[in-house]
Amino acid sequence: MSDGSSIEGMKEAALKKVAKERATEIACDLVNIPSPTGYEKECADYIIGIYDELGLKVIPQEFDEERANAIGVLKGNGTGPTLMLNGHLDTSYVGDERYLPDKPGYKPKAIIDGDWIYGLGVYNMKGGLAAFIHAVEAIKASGIELNGDLVVACVAGEIEKSQVDKYQGQLYRGGVCGTWYAITHGAIADFAVVGEPSGMTVMRAHGGYVWTRITLVGDPKHTVFGRTQDNTINNMMKVAQKVQEWGDDYQKRQSYLGMEASVTLSAIEGGWPYRCSRVPVYCTLYVDTRLMPGQSPLQVQRELEALVKNIQNEDEDVGRLHLDMNIFMNQWGSECAPEEFVFQEMQAAHKEIVGSEPDITAVPFASDACELVAHGIPALNYGPSGRTRELATGTHYGDAQSDWNPELGEHLNIDDLFNTTKIYVSLIINTLMKTREELGINHNREKSNE
Repeated sequence: MSDGSSIEGMKEAALKKVAKERATEIACDLVNIPSPTGYEKECADYIIGIYDELGLKVIPQEFDEERANAIGVLKGNGTGPTLMLNGHLDTSYVGDERYLPDKPGYKPKAIIDGDWIYGLGVYNMKGGLAAFIHAVEAIKASGIELNGDLVVACVAGEIEKSQVDKYQGQLYRGGVCGTWYAITHGAIADFAVVGEPSGMTVMRAHGGYVWTRITLVGDPKHTVFGRTQDNTINNMMKVAQKVQEWGDDYQKRQSYLGMEASVTLSAIEGGWPYRCSRVPVYCTLYVDTRLMPGQSPLQVQRELEALVKNIQNEDEDVGRLHLDMNIFMNQWGSECAPEEFVFQEMQAAHKEIVGSEPDITAVPFASDACELVAHGIPALNYGPSGRTRELATGTHYGDAQSDWNPELGEHLNIDDLFNTTKIYVSLIINTLMKTREELGINHNREKSNE
């Protein structure tokens, strides 16, 4: 056996404390606590209870009614760097949405079927949270004292959501609001790993998004006085076609690292469905444009403004209607350079446990890594979920290791959860047994003599 005082000895001791059953238990407990965006506090309280049992320092962060982050800090001896493990508490759905499939993968109740856990949130991303939490349990149980601090940031409000029009309230307030609050209220680090569903690949980059609202407004009148030329829905169909044509070209111009900068006509609303004897006085189109790392949302805004102006000039029917357009939500893309310390340590930890180099991926969905990077914290994504029991048709990432199958809903392989927990243990020890001096971390800004 390795000397327990060596790095290898510490890892050996901690890895022996990782239990598949315990990681599975935490994942199932988290799924069984419903936590749609805006209502994450009960889930946060469960995690804080574990922090308290472990003796972690807790940073209280209740930032809205029924909303809280669960921030726990495993303090080191003060000589090492600070690593953050970041993941979100909120789920992609409530579970009772109209037309959402009536299947276990969409319900906030965990079901184990063989080597797989099914349930709302286990894929995105309570499986990642379970791996974080159990990794800390294993390190504490092994009695290791780290040089650096480990910050476990389980945050509210990550899901890509925004208040718009009649959709108001905390259920619609997502889009990195929890991580923004966390890192501006004491949860800070030198580098971070976000546990999103990467399929155990090192996700070096991800996309952002720009959400645009385009509204046509006409005159209220009875349908017997209406004309097709003045109908806002008919005219919006023409606008939508032009926007999609622009989007197809945009995707070709802006794709990056294999990510497709897709443009999607995401929603459309118009008229008064309870009063079909009135022409639709308005029609609104909502558009999602994926943003690549390094791009500004202003580029999308200006291209769409030019497109819409051209449509108004060329189509007199559209030109006669009042048109209003604005961006109502935007989030930057994110990238972690391969030379970053956290990137190299994440690769090393994966290889140490799995025995082979990890795939390096880039996926156009957004994550809280963007907010971390924006605050000067190098960050990437690496999580246990993403691999599906059966491959779906369409796009796959990392040699089909990161996938989404809508027929099955959210699910997670238990072996992937177990192995990722061990990988996090390795990452934590390898990283936080180093000193700031070794890593050249100096937070003092050099003063110029000029």
